[in-house]
Amino acid sequence: MAISVDTNHAVCCRYRQTWQHADGSIAYYIPDLAMYKYSRPSCIKLSIDYPHNPVLSPLICNKHFDADYICELHPRAQSVREETVKVVPLGSHQSSLTNSTNFVLCSQGHLSHSFLSCDLQSACLEQRSTSCSGVVMPHPPSFTCANGRQSVPFTLVCDFRSDCIDNSDESFCHHLPCDQTVNFQCHNGQCVKRQAVCNDAEDCLHGGDEDLCTTASFFPIKAVTWPVVINLEGPRTVRLVPINTTYSTDQPLDCPPAHFQCPDSGYCLSVFTRCNGVYDCQGRQDEADCDRYTCPGFYRCRASAVCLTAAEMCDGVSHCPQHDDELLCDSVCPPGCTCYGHAFFCGGPFQAGQFAELRYLHANGSGLRPADVSNNTMLVYLNLASCALRELSHLSLPNLHILHLGDNHLTEVSDEHLFHLPNLRHLSLAGNPLTSIFRKQRVAPVLSSLLHSLDLSRVTIPVFHMTALSPFPNIEVLNLSDCEVDTLSTDRLETPTSLHVLDVRGCPLTYFPRDLLQGLGQLREVMADNYKLCCPVTLPPGFNLADCRAPSDEVSSCDNLLRSHVYRVFLALFAALALLGNLTVFVARVFLNRVRNGFDVFTITLCSSDFLMGVYLAIIGVADRHYMGSYLWNDVSWRRSAACKVAGFLCMTSNEVSALVVCLITLDRLLVLRFPFSRVRFSKKTGALASGTVWVVGVVLALIPLLPPTAHWGFYSLNGICVPLPITREEFLGHNYSFSLFIVFNFVLFMLIAVGQLLIYQSVQKNSLKHADVTNQSSKDQRLARRLITIAMSDFLCWFPVGLLGILSSAGQPISGEVNVALAIFALPLNSAINPFLYTVNRLLEKRQMEREKRLMEQLTVQIKQRAVFNEQDSRNV
Repeated sequence: MAISVDTNHAVCCRYRQTWQHADGSIAYYIPDLAMYKYSRPSCIKLSIDYPHNPVLSPLICNKHFDADYICELHPRAQSVREETVKVVPLGSHQSSLTNSTNFVLCSQGHLSHSFLSCDLQSACLEQRSTSCSGVVMPHPPSFTCANGRQSVPFTLVCDFRSDCIDNSDESFCHHLPCDQTVNFQCHNGQCVKRQAVCNDAEDCLHGGDEDLCTTASFFPIKAVTWPVVINLEGPRTVRLVPINTTYSTDQPLDCPPAHFQCPDSGYCLSVFTRCNGVYDCQGRQDEADCDRYTCPGFYRCRASAVCLTAAEMCDGVSHCPQHDDELLCDSVCPPGCTCYGHAFFCGGPFQAGQFAELRYLHANGSGLRPADVSNNTMLVYLNLASCALRELSHLSLPNLHILHLGDNHLTEVSDEHLFHLPNLRHLSLAGNPLTSIFRKQRVAPVLSSLLHSLDLSRVTIPVFHMTALSPFPNIEVLNLSDCEVDTLSTDRLETPTSLHVLDVRGCPLTYFPRDLLQGLGQLREVMADNYKLCCPVTLPPGFNLADCRAPSDEVSSCDNLLRSHVYRVFLALFAALALLGNLTVFVARVFLNRVRNGFDVFTITLCSSDFLMGVYLAIIGVADRHYMGSYLWNDVSWRRSAACKVAGFLCMTSNEVSALVVCLITLDRLLVLRFPFSRVRFSKKTGALASGTVWVVGVVLALIPLLPPTAHWGFYSLNGICVPLPITREEFLGHNYSFSLFIVFNFVLFMLIAVGQLLIYQSVQKNSLKHADVTNQSSKDQRLARRLITIAMSDFLCWFPVGLLGILSSAGQPISGEVNVALAIFALPLNSAINPFLYTVNRLLEKRQMEREKRLMEQLTVQIKQRAVFNEQDSRNV
């Protein structure tokens, strides 16, 4: 029999009520388990009229209800009995979801959509999981909300429900028009079939398809007796399955899998009523202990503890609060793709137009063309990098946020290509051989206000005009890394003032105006390789210097060529020693003493080359003084000046000529001492010839970087001290040449000199006169040993640190940048400063000592002779 519904006195139930009417019938009121998510509380009235068949009828609660019945309240407002319920688990053969690629097994044992595997609200994987952190690719991509603190799977973007707190995942969406002749348009713009209206199930996310429905449906069922399993198979379908056991409050029911028994009740409920936010058990135990509730083997709804079986997935009824159980029911993944819901990673071409709901397409290297995705208007992310694109057809994708077109063969990107991308936020053109950027200046007003990130990295742009960004006044991130930008120009009237991040790493950035960054009041981060861009005078007022990341110059500061007073003092000291000491030796050797042999020629050559080192140091010192306080804006002009090239040329010539001459001096002394009676030695003529050869070799080695084939190295213009020592891991043009000269060649000369000095000492000891006084000979040996050790140590201190650090840097060991200037000021000039004392002053002192000893010997000889004469006279007298 049918029961009429009195809408003014509708029944609201939280748990089963038993009521006996005056006519003897008994009414059972149980919650409508399928309606818990609706805004209107509801219940099902199960009337059993003996001996007639029972009838179920859904009742709708009005705002004013009969106080005789318990109305639905939020679980937090009620107390819950501590006793919990246990869901009968599924058997391993009863879940078909585990074998589907659309679902993943989560760490707690439940199942989730694959596109939700990295979603925190799905409680599937931890936030630090390697598969979700980008370490393992591909991984389910996420849309970043405008607030920067939330992320949402791309499948849930533009789905008519806001997942971002700031609504940024829905506010920009453009949906296709709703054909209202066959569809019903919800309040939020969502389209549902007209058959879904007033079907007692909310198909609109906010229930708009059921708002105007006031009728209720009645349907008979077969007579049953308690205990039963209550299966709600839809808003209009309730099935009662009897349990073939005698009901007793003392014995638990034998509930089927995926069901549980409410304690002290005669019915079993489906698993999806557990922790669903509605009290379904009389003691409210179904909502107990939900913070620790897990459901291994079941699908767990997003942002909810509700769990479903495979039979309840894609059954036409939304059981999950966010309707995610009805998502992707007919979806397929095209061959060659990895799919996460509406997010595809594809390595080859496919019929993209057949997937109208596609939100994310990563087709790097797939060969797809823009025309292939012309019908995918719901795309939010599109990556067509490395697809060999030579031309960019006009794209019309109203929802597109991110567009990657890097590493193609595009030579031109005009404004018209971007005209129909009104929501574009990020554009990447990295690695394209562009010759024209935004040439036609016809960007849509909406686009110009939304694009905030532009990636032009690895695009060769020697000269970049900031006015190219004038169509995008709100751009915030500009990436020009590795663009080889040498000149950066600007027009303050057309430069976007909203820029937050500027990346010019990998660019020499030789020329830029002084006010380049002054007008960028919102600038927050700068990344560069040129330290000058991070000088306080360059940055806008109030900029935090810690946010400007550029390596400091190892030689210069923003104000001075030499950044340290210590460098300045020692440079002046070594310059004075090299100039005065070597000039004194030259004058003494050439004008005061007679050049007699090859050794004298070599000494003159050595002091001449060492004098050039003093000239080099003097040039650097004068330049430092000249540019003091304003070096920042004169750095390029100094390094590219003729004076800097001359200084570098003199330094290298002096270094190589000195090393070769010291090697010749060692060879000459070895020949004299090891073969004292041989004629194989350097004469004045052969010494001059050898010295001339050394000068030619030294000049040629220093001149090679200045020749036309190698002039592009800018060898002597790489730093402020005009000498590029190869002791850093940073590669530069001419690095191999510098390494082979300063490290390999000089190290070989050092080893030859060291071996020669050792042989000289052995020769002196071997050729000592046997009749010489032992004590006197020992004293001479000690003086010679000290002299040779001093020469060897000076060479060691000069060349060994350079060679060792060069080898370490080539092996990948990090070397501090300041070591470069330290070696150029302390190590290279060391020999030039002390060589006059080693080879001339020390020799003069020894000569004076030998003359003194000779006079003493002569006096001793005279005394001996006089003594002998005296003794002879005494003998005669006797």
